[in-house]
Amino acid sequence: MELRRDSPTPTYREELTDAQQASVRIGCWIAAALLVVFSLLDRYYAPQAWLHLLALRAAAAALLCICAALTARVPAMVLAPIGVAITAGTIEVAMLRIGPGTPYLFAMMLVQAGLSVLLPLLPVQALWFNLEVLVITVLPLIAQLHSGMLPATSLLATMAFICVGGALVQDRMRRREHQARAEFARHFGLLNLGTLAGGLAHELSNPLTAMSMQIAMLEKDPSLVQGRLPMLRRQTERMKNILEAMRNGARLTGGEQRLVDLAREADLAFTLLESKIRNQASLVRAYADVPQVMAQPTLLGQVLVNLLSNAIDAVAGRPEARIALRVRKSANEAWIEIEDNGPGIPDALLEKIFQPFFSTKGEQGNGLGLWISSEIARMHGGSLTVHRGGAGGALFRFALPLPKAKP
Repeated sequence: MELRRDSPTPTYREELTDAQQASVRIGCWIAAALLVVFSLLDRYYAPQAWLHLLALRAAAAALLCICAALTARVPAMVLAPIGVAITAGTIEVAMLRIGPGTPYLFAMMLVQAGLSVLLPLLPVQALWFNLEVLVITVLPLIAQLHSGMLPATSLLATMAFICVGGALVQDRMRRREHQARAEFARHFGLLNLGTLAGGLAHELSNPLTAMSMQIAMLEKDPSLVQGRLPMLRRQTERMKNILEAMRNGARLTGGEQRLVDLAREADLAFTLLESKIRNQASLVRAYADVPQVMAQPTLLGQVLVNLLSNAIDAVAGRPEARIALRVRKSANEAWIEIEDNGPGIPDALLEKIFQPFFSTKGEQGNGLGLWISSEIARMHGGSLTVHRGGAGGALFRFALPLPKAKP
């Protein structure tokens, strides 16, 4: 059963698809290498046909290498059956040339086992791949009324049964693991919601106090209304921005992607934490002219609030604490950068901070914020990376792809 999309982490299908893409690429490289290595068996069992089979294996290995190179652009479940057909078909030619009594039948079983070990498959996918191997192996033997068709069918069918059963067990385990991570992500969202709700009263108190003072002055002297109205309007606009930012940050799901202005999203995130930032550090904002990008505003806001909160914690208690919030672009990406002049992140930890449950805050951190933020970036086709800042602190860069120019 597919989980509802109530978590900022990818769905099970999305995770499985990404894993399959990488696995197909690795599997094609391994199969290409093994096909060439197995030419040694040809030399031993069929020396008279060795060169012909070697040419066939080399051609098959080249095709598998092409499949591996195409994994970045072609879906895994399109390339995988092609790779299986190339591998199994090459082995089948050698088996027909020499006979099923040779180790080639066991090599065909290695194809089935390799599929189960290398590829994370749904049970139905495992069934189709094993049926493909059975058809490629058994049909030519049946057409020739070969005596080896019964042993080949029984062995491959037994292996198929085991592989499909293994795929079923592994699929259940992956789903449970995914559900556990999704629940952790939802709990993190609830923790963020509590933090935002706790700061909402404080953020609204300042403009409400200012409005109360302006209204009190108007009660004493109504003739000042023209001079007071712009100030009242600014305060109501600020409350509107606070509530909009709070509403975006409070949702646990992101909705559909749409074109967003990154400078505005950065300002909304800053609005939620403005008083906290001003009490701890000076904020420098620099927004370049960046085109709108496709994003889910809710999830984008969660990432920015999390990164700003981390920056505030990093500079707490430091003299001349400073946080920079920048929006800029490269050739094909839009960047939101948050840089602090805190102690920075040790080089030994740079590869670990995006792992789930890894935290540099000790008991005060849950180790989920940066992991979820990096997953949100990946869902948008972008990335979240960390670098050493110019002042020695940390620089987090949230990158999103720019829309392709229309021809």
